[in-house]
Amino acid sequence: MPRNRTGASAIVSAAAIASAALPAHAVTPEEAFKAGCGGCHGSDKNILREIPTGPDEVRRAWILKFMAGHPNEMDSVKPQIVEYLVEKSATAKSWWQFW
Repeated sequence: MPRNRTGASAIVSAAAIASAALPAHAVTPEEAFKAGCGGCHGSDKNILREIPTGPDEVRRAWILKFMAGHPNEMDSVKPQIVEYLVEKSATAKSWWQFW
């Protein structure tokens, strides 16, 4: 008996559309990174290597400037992505964590 591939693909498509339409407040910062950056970046390691050290304000300003010119798959979650990167870059203690 053949499987109904059309039905399965419709379910997958509907799930993708629903997840893309999530309001920004409905996702955690980590989920926001995956939703907004995960299509191109399987990991946050490359960007974390680039973020300068310093107080939160310095890192946040650098990240905001970077994000302003960088494509994002879901603009509605940019604020959560910024907070995720600020938090993750604060806990980075040495370069070897990114390898």
